[in-house]
Amino acid sequence: MNAPPRVVRALFAWLGYSSVHWAAGRWQRALAWDALLVATLLAVAYVPVWALVAIIVAQIVDAAVIRPARDRSTGMYAVAMLIAMCVGVLVQTTLRTFWVEAFRIPAGSMVPTLLNGDHIWIAKTARTPQRGDVIVFRYPREPDKDFIKRVIAVGGDTIELRDQELVLNGTPIARKHVDAPCEYDDDYDGSERKRRCDAWDETLDGRTYRVIFDSERTARPFAPVTVAPGAVYVLGDNRDNSHDSRYWGFVAADLIKGTARTIWWSSGPGGVRWSRHGQRIR
Repeated sequence: MNAPPRVVRALFAWLGYSSVHWAAGRWQRALAWDALLVATLLAVAYVPVWALVAIIVAQIVDAAVIRPARDRSTGMYAVAMLIAMCVGVLVQTTLRTFWVEAFRIPAGSMVPTLLNGDHIWIAKTARTPQRGDVIVFRYPREPDKDFIKRVIAVGGDTIELRDQELVLNGTPIARKHVDAPCEYDDDYDGSERKRRCDAWDETLDGRTYRVIFDSERTARPFAPVTVAPGAVYVLGDNRDNSHDSRYWGFVAADLIKGTARTIWWSSGPGGVRWSRHGQRIR
């Protein structure tokens, strides 16, 4: 029996990853490629997506050029590919359930940290967030919808908003005004118009992130509230254009899906935003 041509092996490797190496009897290379892929998938919430793409492309090239240790028919390679595809679906389902999940930012409530059209990885093992973390959770009033906001206070904390300034447990959260022009694309009503804003760098528990306030709106104060045990209080970084805990209350621990880690893809009305790819979410 003759091994399939290189182009066919490359196709099988694209669809079934290391299936060509296993079918060809090159089990050491197959184990190496599988171990590298698993390690990258486990760290995918922290590494740029091009690293994963590079591994997949490299193993396709390797599968096309290796000399098979065993002579197999094209049918044998096809069977190995189908088995690998089934295993791949199982691994993907397991990772998505317990480890990481992709999430697309659908609106502008987290501008400037996250933009409409950003695609992010969330770490599902990080379901006990700290102050300052950006989390994805099921909206308490409609659990079939996912929201993304920043944790400002945790169970037992008392939080208050005084004229755009957050007060945590009686102490104002440190912040510094950003002396630079500020504007953002407001897509709340679908019109995508530019809005002027006022930017501040807040520092919470040693973590600094940027928030904005709409220059055309008057700040609305919120009375002090104490967060229930086991829950968190969340706000959007686009403070005047965010539907968050100020309006509907706390997020219970069992509604939290994970903590946002990196942006793996970003695109908007102007096209692909290459500079945002691989950015860590602060």
